[in-house]
Amino acid sequence: MEQTPWEQIQNKLRNPDKPEDEVLNNWLNENQENKTVLDDLKVIYSITGNVPESFIPRKELAWQKVIKRISINKQQPAIIRIMLRVAASILLIALGVGGSLYLQNKTAANSFTEVYSPYGHKTQVVLPDGSTVWLNGDSRLKYNSDFSDARNIEFSGEALFKVTKNANRLFTVNAEKLRLEVYGTSFNVKAYPEDIISEVALVEGSVGLFRDKQLLKKMVPGEVISYNSVENKFSAFQGNIGQITSWSSDELVIENETFEEVTKYLERWYGVKITLDKSIQLNNRLSFKVKTESLTELLSIISRITPVTYEIDGKQVKISMPIKK
Repeated sequence: MEQTPWEQIQNKLRNPDKPEDEVLNNWLNENQENKTVLDDLKVIYSITGNVPESFIPRKELAWQKVIKRISINKQQPAIIRIMLRVAASILLIALGVGGSLYLQNKTAANSFTEVYSPYGHKTQVVLPDGSTVWLNGDSRLKYNSDFSDARNIEFSGEALFKVTKNANRLFTVNAEKLRLEVYGTSFNVKAYPEDIISEVALVEGSVGLFRDKQLLKKMVPGEVISYNSVENKFSAFQGNIGQITSWSSDELVIENETFEEVTKYLERWYGVKITLDKSIQLNNRLSFKVKTESLTELLSIISRITPVTYEIDGKQVKISMPIKK
């Protein structure tokens, strides 16, 4: 690690779309561990926005700190698997690279687990009852670590749930202004705290949608509900479920969305902050599909669809109208 090319790594984190230089490539090709370290640093950078400084790791001390901060119940294999996936990132954080843990498991009387999926990432979580959750970028999930009393979930962001049926224990999701009672099903919910509109799309099964204690709608498969928290109103319609859930299979489908909404999607998909010039017509609508395209490639495509220019500076993106000559 003393030979780690920190300057090249820092440049790569700030400018992810630029190709690696020869020094960084040689270091990455030395062994798989180096590639893992770079991936973990990317996760930390996406969470904190901080570029790590060079350091010499003291692994034994780091792991002692990790063990003190995190406790794992031996009867929770799902949590152990998640811990193994983020262990390297936690180690780097403990060593002082900077950042915050996006998985916490507190061992108090009411223990809970909290998972955070950072901007530009998707995270799979296996719950204690075997239910699975795919978290989109900038999403949080919090739940009782063993579901001993009830299957209650606190959630914000966007996620695709696949819930294990259990007639004796209701599965509930508290998503910002909404509460969902789930009866064994698969559904997508989008409820970011900064968004006025929340959306629930039912893939299969049955979901009861509540505002406080009021039942708004018992949903049927293929149905989408859009809820406006300011007006306290909702609308139900048959939606394109495949399009709505496409993000979970590494495909982003935008269909007739406003420029303002597209910006939010791209920030969460690529892990960047986008600033729109006042000259941009926010109500202009776009349709496109993203699978393997880089941010630069996509912005180039958008600039051909609608007259805009863009500047990328690390994780900062500015979109403007072209200057008239």
